[in-house]
Amino acid sequence: MTPPVESWKSDRRVRYLLERNITKDESIRFVIEGMDGQCIVALGERLLVVKPGSASDASYSGLVTSIQYGNIDAIKVKQESSNQIIKIDASDYQVTEDHTGEGPPESNFFLSDEPDSIPIAKWALEEYKPRLIGLSELVREAKEA
Repeated sequence: MTPPVESWKSDRRVRYLLERNITKDESIRFVIEGMDGQCIVALGERLLVVKPGSASDASYSGLVTSIQYGNIDAIKVKQESSNQIIKIDASDYQVTEDHTGEGPPESNFFLSDEPDSIPIAKWALEEYKPRLIGLSELVREAKEA
């Protein structure tokens, strides 16, 4: 199985949000990429749910949810109309809103506006299964520590 194409690396909206929400001593382990630039980014001690605003929004606004692995209760995949949703159930998380443009930032979000979930195509979910398993392992290790 070939690894998924990582288009998030070339998405300036995602890069902008990552630069503002990752400290210099953190590094990215892997990314699970959903639809419309939304993704789950696995770091050393926590994960980020990154939700960039609209591609037509030149201000690169968006939401980033930071969740410590030890606070994650479950990682669920649920069926929505034509796609899947990956939802991170957590006892505690922190949401950061980055908005540098004009107008209300809420107008930029569509599909999944829950801060702890991302929409993902069925075919992509199959490609990312090994990373979902890796994410579950990170949660298990954090809870055992």
